[in-house]
Amino acid sequence: MNIVVEIQLPTDGFALGELVSTRLDIRIELERIVPTGEGTMPFFWVLGDDPSFVTDVPSRVTTIDSVEMISETETGALCRAEWSDEDDIHAILVRQGATLLHAEGNCDGWLFRIRFPDHECASRFREACDEASISYEVRRIDSLPELRVKQYDLTDEQREALVTAFESGYFRVPRETSLSELAESLDISPQAASGRLRRGLDRVLDSTLFP
Repeated sequence: MNIVVEIQLPTDGFALGELVSTRLDIRIELERIVPTGEGTMPFFWVLGDDPSFVTDVPSRVTTIDSVEMISETETGALCRAEWSDEDDIHAILVRQGATLLHAEGNCDGWLFRIRFPDHECASRFREACDEASISYEVRRIDSLPELRVKQYDLTDEQREALVTAFESGYFRVPRETSLSELAESLDISPQAASGRLRRGLDRVLDSTLFP
């Protein structure tokens, strides 16, 4: 059974911690993380005034190879970094087959929401973190995917479509996958995929906004 674990890490418990360790006015939100052939490449938002300081960080942090600002807005900047630390917490997550649902950090530390396929995977993650001297505090554990399906009155097919769409970036702006690609991964037609998403979202919103 899938479980979702929320953990708190110290600022230096994640490679990007150096970006916020000395800046009280900065907050980081991970957009997505892409495993590469030689390491990890995260895309993340630096939220705060004058985010351009992040490009100077690699010269002070050995685990980060580079940081690049992709675009800048009034509230911050979308950035991309590269590093190759095999003992990094995300590298451990990838090896354990877990999914990082959300991560954000500031000078007080990092908050991660992680989905594990089962409790055994979560246990292996803990053991791997112990071996890599990565400490964290568990704040919450949810083992409620089935309960949520019942709560929102979702069918298994609707939940699968919504989860796949979310993880593949279908709801992001700009979209990272098309309806046709989403339908192909679900092995159904684009029209059927659109219908499942529409009906699933309708039930989730109805249950959430009008409980």
